[in-house]
Amino acid sequence: MVRILKLVISMGFYIGCRIWSWNCRIKRKKLPGTCVVLYYHAVTSKQRSKFARQMDDLIRWAKPVLADTTNPLESGVHHAVVTFDDGFQSVLENALPELIQRKIPSTIFIPTGYLGRHAEWDIDPESQDCHEKIMTVDQLRKLPSDLVSIGSHTVTHHRLPLLGEEEARRELVESRQELESILGCGTKLFSFPYGEYNRVLIEWSRQAGYKRVFTILPILAFSEPEEYVTGRIMVTPTDWRLEFRLKLLGAYCWLPLAFALKRKMRLMISKFLPR
Repeated sequence: MVRILKLVISMGFYIGCRIWSWNCRIKRKKLPGTCVVLYYHAVTSKQRSKFARQMDDLIRWAKPVLADTTNPLESGVHHAVVTFDDGFQSVLENALPELIQRKIPSTIFIPTGYLGRHAEWDIDPESQDCHEKIMTVDQLRKLPSDLVSIGSHTVTHHRLPLLGEEEARRELVESRQELESILGCGTKLFSFPYGEYNRVLIEWSRQAGYKRVFTILPILAFSEPEEYVTGRIMVTPTDWRLEFRLKLLGAYCWLPLAFALKRKMRLMISKFLPR
């Protein structure tokens, strides 16, 4: 029911945005470029055909761009970035061939402490990710660097806000250094495990040498020239086709406002509850 409600609201939001853009075009106003960053986890062999259809939709409705792009977005054009958290081998086997065939660039965020091993962090036992294995060092080295870039996802996939300063900094620095040693080139992108971060972690990420960090807040990306913290929207190959298209087109970017209103309502209610 919640999924359907989000879909309905997103459809209304998208229609409102289209009306606004049509009005701007009529008035000959310059429309800004927009961008959405998608993030996946696993892509199983059974999901490959669905993922391929999603990528066909992506190149139909958006212009693929790199996750580390710093160029201004093309005016009036919608852009999309494809990313993967955790570096599962199923992505190598089922997603990357479809992306490479369509020449869609992507970025994979790797938890370096699990290279060549099964995921052992805090995963729902009923999730298919429990059975996933992370790529090996050799597999990372063989990836086509012109279409696939590698970013850090810490060493142990730990929830960084729960760690002390020394541990958190080590997760940020050591993962980057190991990836640079493996790949022989700089690693400038970072994805927060579980999307959990705070202002201090952002500053430590800068100090660790990252040029851009990614969260899981579903907001439009690359809106500012010097953007450092970039939001993403979670997608899966099993998303309904309309659901995926709306996510791709940025129609779910109303969600952060809903999250903020929900937190505000909880605080207001708590004030009236007996202690």
